[in-house]
Amino acid sequence: MNEFTIYTLKSPEVTVTLTNYGARLLSFEYAGTDCLYGPKTEAEVRADTCYCGSICGRVANRIAGGVFELDGVRYELAVNNGPNHLHGGLAGFSDRLWTVESADESRIVMTLVSPDGEEGYPGTVQVRLEYILDGRRLILSMWAETDTPTLLNLTNHAYWNLNGSGTVDTQLLQVNASAYTPMISNIPTGFIAPVEGTLYDLRRPALLGDRNAPGAIAGGYDDNYVLPTHPGVKTAAVLTNGRRTLRVLTDAPGIQVYTGDYLPLPRGGVALEAQNYPDSPHHPHFPTIELRPGQSYSRTIAWEID
Repeated sequence: MNEFTIYTLKSPEVTVTLTNYGARLLSFEYAGTDCLYGPKTEAEVRADTCYCGSICGRVANRIAGGVFELDGVRYELAVNNGPNHLHGGLAGFSDRLWTVESADESRIVMTLVSPDGEEGYPGTVQVRLEYILDGRRLILSMWAETDTPTLLNLTNHAYWNLNGSGTVDTQLLQVNASAYTPMISNIPTGFIAPVEGTLYDLRRPALLGDRNAPGAIAGGYDDNYVLPTHPGVKTAAVLTNGRRTLRVLTDAPGIQVYTGDYLPLPRGGVALEAQNYPDSPHHPHFPTIELRPGQSYSRTIAWEID
C-alpha cells in the first residue's frame, strides 16, 4: 500500500520537495527562499482545502451545475463548490496517493488509476506524470489514456510567492494573453473578450496590490486567460519581485490566474494554473477536454526561475 512520502529533487540552483499525496509540490527553494506558499508537513497537507501544489483532476476548474453530456449521455458529478463541480469533486486527484514508479535527485515518475464512475466520471483513466528538475527549471509532463469516452483537464495548483512570506501585493505579474473568458459567479459566459482597456489586461507587468485596490477588481483575480494558439510550449506568465523572476511555460490553451484571496493568509500566493478553459463541456467553441479510447492526453507545464 502507498504511504505518504516526501521526496526531494536537487540541482545546483534549486531544491524542490514534493509528495505522492496529490502529486503535490511542497517547496521550491531558490537563493535561500522557498517560493511556494502552502503546507509543508503531512498533517498540514491532509488538512489543506486550497489544493496547494497539487494535481487537480479529473477536470480542473469548474463545471457548471456539476453536469455534462457526452455522446448523448448525461452525467452527474460530485458538487463541491456551491452548485458547481470544482477540481475533480469531493475527492479528486489532489487527495489521492499516487504510485511512485521511480525517483532520484533530478526526476520522479508517478502514476494514478481513476476508476470508472469516480466522482461521477465515465471510464477508467490511467495517468502518468513526471517532474524533472533541470538547473533552474522544473518541468511537469502529464499523460493519460481512457477506456471509455470521458473528460480530462489536468493542472498543477501551486501558489507562488517570490518573497517567501507575506502577500504577493508587491509583486508584478505579466500574462501573455490578449483575451480572456468573462465570468459570472466564476462560470464563463461563453464569450471570449479582449483584455484591451480593462483591468484584466496584464500584457504589461502590473503590481498585484494595485489590482486589488478600491475601485479595482473586487476580490482580486480568479480568471481564465486565453493563450496564443501556436503549438508547443510558450511563456504564459511572468512573476517578479525585482530580485527574482519566475516564468511559467506551457502548451495549455489557457491559464487561470487566482490571487489567493481566500487562502488562510489572503493573497499569500498567486496560482498560475495552466489548463483548458473552465466549464468547457458547456461551450463547444472552447478547446475540447474530451478524451476518447485510442487517444493520448498530454500536457506540459514548466517553471523557470532566475
